[in-house]
Amino acid sequence: MKKLFRPLLLSAALVSFLASCSDDATAPTPAPTGGSGQYAFVLNEGNFSNGTGSVSRFDKTTKALTVDAFGSANKGAVLGSVVQSMGIIGTTGYVVVNNSNKIEVVSLPDFKTKATISGLNQPRYFLPSTVNALKAYVTEWLGGPFPAPYTAGRVSTIDLTTNKVTGSVAVGTNPERMVAAAGNIYVANSSSPFLTVINDASGAATSTIALPSPASSLVVDKNGNIWVLCGTDYVTTPASLVRFNPATPTTLTRLPLPAVGSGSGLRIGADGQQLYYSYGKGEYRMNITDTTLPTTPLIRRSFYGFDIDPITGQLYGTDALNYSSPGRLIRYQPDGTKLDSATVQVSPNGVVFY
Repeated sequence: MKKLFRPLLLSAALVSFLASCSDDATAPTPAPTGGSGQYAFVLNEGNFSNGTGSVSRFDKTTKALTVDAFGSANKGAVLGSVVQSMGIIGTTGYVVVNNSNKIEVVSLPDFKTKATISGLNQPRYFLPSTVNALKAYVTEWLGGPFPAPYTAGRVSTIDLTTNKVTGSVAVGTNPERMVAAAGNIYVANSSSPFLTVINDASGAATSTIALPSPASSLVVDKNGNIWVLCGTDYVTTPASLVRFNPATPTTLTRLPLPAVGSGSGLRIGADGQQLYYSYGKGEYRMNITDTTLPTTPLIRRSFYGFDIDPITGQLYGTDALNYSSPGRLIRYQPDGTKLDSATVQVSPNGVVFY
C-alpha cells in the first residue's frame, strides 16, 4: 500500500473497514515462470512521499545483492514512486509503480527496460490471464487521495503484445489482489465487503461474492478452493479466514481470528497445502485441512512483507524499519529458524522469485 495514505487509512478503518487485511506482499506465491529459481527480487516501495522505488536482485547461488537492479541495468534510470508489486511472464517482468501510474516492462533477470504501460490510475497488482497468453489484468484505485473519498475501482485489461490498456471493468472500492480459478478472476476489494468475479475469457464482471468484511489478500489451494483473509473494523468485528469452493461460492467456511485485530498478508506455499498469514506480532502457518486456527506463531516477529520460496520452501521476510532508511531482507528455514539477512532499499514490501 502506498505509505502516503497508510496512517490515515488505518484511522478510517474504525468506521469503514478501509484498513482491513492491509497487505503489501505478493500473494499467492508464484512458481518461477521463466527462470531457474536462482533469483529473489525484493520490491522496495521507496521513501514516504518524495522518494523513488527500486527492485533489489538477490542471487541465491552466489549471495550477491544488486540493490537497484533497474538503475544498474538502465544507466541510473529510476523506476518511479511507489514500487507496489511485480508480475512475471516467461522472461519478462511487469513492475507496478503505483504513484507513477505505470507498469514498467523489463527483461529478466537483467532488468533492462522493454516498454512502459501507461494510462493507469493508482495501479496495484498484476495478474496474467489463464486462458489467453496475450492478456493480463491490473487492479486500480480511483478517487482519493485520502481524505477525499475513493470511488469504485477498476480492473483493466492489458494487451501484452502492444503493452496497451484495452479495456476495464468496474469492481469494488480499492481493489487489491486477484487470483485465477475455474475460468474466472476473483478480485479482493479492500474497502468493499465482497469479491468481484470476472470471466477470464470475456473480461466482463459477472457477479460478486459477499464476505463478512472487506479483504485484500486471497489464494487458491491445491484442491481449487479459494481462501480469503477478511478484515476487522477494530471495534466489534474480528478478522477471519474464509474458504469457499468456486462451484458453490455462497457456502462459506469461516474461521475468526481470536480478537478484534487485523490479520494481513495471506499467502500459500508452492504445494498449495500450507497457508501463511500475519497477525499481531507473529507470522502464522496452518494446513488447509485444519479446522481451527493456530495459536502459536511460526515466527514471533512482524514483517512488512513475507513470501515463500517455491523452490526451497525458505521464508523471506522484509522489515521496513522507519520507512525512510534502507530496510532489511531476512531469510528463514522452512521451520522458522533464521538463516541470514541483508540490507536492501527503502520500505521493502515483498519478494518475487525467478
